Amino acid sequence: MTKDAWDIWMRSWFAAFWTPEDLPGLRVIAKLYDQVERGEYQRAGELRLQMTAYGMNPEGQQKRRWKRPEQPVESQPAAATAGGRYGHLRVAGE
Repeated sequence: MTKDAWDIWMRSWFAAFWTPEDLPGLRVIAKLYDQVERGEYQRAGELRLQMTAYGMNPEGQQKRRWKRPEQPVESQPAAATAGGRYGHLRVAGE
């Protein structure tokens, strides 16, 4: 489970804010995560605090004023949104 969590964290949008210098701290978080997953719940508070420090939860992201990137909205041609006679056609070359 820890390996899966690590992979998810490293592919997440907030990982873009981390630098190579953050890796030692992130490894500590992975070890804490592993301990909590194995039932050492007394480590859960420390895990939460560390995740907050690295912006891995909503509280940490808010404290750093990090905002999830907005997904681009694809514009549809008027005919496609209208669902009319030519609604199935798309603009070519864009």
